[in-house]
Amino acid sequence: MNATAESIPPAAARWTLMLLILANVLSVGDRMLLGVVAEPVRIELGLSDLQMGLANGFIFVLFHLAGGLVIARFIDRGRRMRILVLCIIVWSVATAAMAFVHDFASLAIARVGVGVAEAAVFPAAMSLIPDLFGKQSRGRALAAFQTSGFLGVMACTSLAGVLAGSLGWRGMFMIFGAAGVLFAVIVQLTAREPVRADRIAEAPASLPGLRDVGAACARVLALPGFPCLALAFGMAAMVGAATGAWAPAFLQRSHGVSLAEVGLAMGLASGLGGICGTLLAGVLIDRLAARGAPFPAMLRIPIVCLPLSVPLLLGFIFAPASGPAVLCLGALSFLLGCAVAPCVTCAVACVPATDRATASILMLVAAGLIGSSLGPLLVGAASDLLAAGSGRESLRHAMVLVSGAPPAAVALLLVSRRQMQAMPGDDALPLRYRAASGSG
Repeated sequence: MNATAESIPPAAARWTLMLLILANVLSVGDRMLLGVVAEPVRIELGLSDLQMGLANGFIFVLFHLAGGLVIARFIDRGRRMRILVLCIIVWSVATAAMAFVHDFASLAIARVGVGVAEAAVFPAAMSLIPDLFGKQSRGRALAAFQTSGFLGVMACTSLAGVLAGSLGWRGMFMIFGAAGVLFAVIVQLTAREPVRADRIAEAPASLPGLRDVGAACARVLALPGFPCLALAFGMAAMVGAATGAWAPAFLQRSHGVSLAEVGLAMGLASGLGGICGTLLAGVLIDRLAARGAPFPAMLRIPIVCLPLSVPLLLGFIFAPASGPAVLCLGALSFLLGCAVAPCVTCAVACVPATDRATASILMLVAAGLIGSSLGPLLVGAASDLLAAGSGRESLRHAMVLVSGAPPAAVALLLVSRRQMQAMPGDDALPLRYRAASGSG
């Protein structure tokens, strides 16, 4: 049964938050699994770097985002926990199916299943958390959830490397798939569904159509500064997506790191760096709010952090040994974590409760199309083109392409901050938006 935010005991709200965090840990971890074992999968299936880039990036992201736009409207209108449980089961079964792929087509189909179902986690959490916690603790709860992506990178990639090294990559996919189904049962039995802050009626029979999805997207995209914010988020995501997809293969090819070691090294570096950066960003956001700063002020954080990420990315690429490369990767993840949290928090803050999931999925659309799709694909294609002249080092030179993304993101963030109204919360929304969304 549903409960109001006031009637849910604090312990139950914190437990539900923990389940949402774990769901995102599993979601991010499952999508990272192919990157960890990209090299043995490519060799066994006889695929090119371009095909691996398509499966790991473009194909996954295309269906992830297309499905996410529709799923987000289901979440904005229906039983959020029920939708989340169903999607966890679907992507876990698809993850287990990765153990049986035998060519590029079967690999792509399995990745489509993972991508579509995983689209539910982020918008569900962005819709649920503000209804589980009051304004005084909401910022910390949102920051805690946003660390879960890095927890997923750290925990799942480390474990994936160990499991793949001992059981093979097919056995690794089977174990992660079974764990996801078990987790879905736990969520179904123990999670609490709060009543929405806007008190809209939940009507599962009234399914969102394309017109409803389009209208919601149009409302959000009409907000001053939101398009530039989403584009900047996508450009910043390109760095994390490219390193997440290709760093394991790069460390194996250029530095001779073993499969078991690469998962542990990358997981710890990326995970710890990202978690610390996200938590620090959350503290800085709360301090800005305590001073009465308008919500666009939080964009100062990524404007400072993103330019600093460029030398660290280049340091990772051109480090002479694996140790310095991993240290640079950890510092890079720290700065990316500092940049991601303010962008997402700003996007959720500038829309009413009825469109939170839609706003969050539009941010993911930008991150997916620009970052997760183009990033790995461009690196993979460039690596194939450079292979004749650079050999095993072609991937090293191809990864330099993404170093131009952070400066572009900063330019877009400067435009977004200037365009956004200098008031926090729903009161800053343009009158035409409030009328269209029914929020006032």
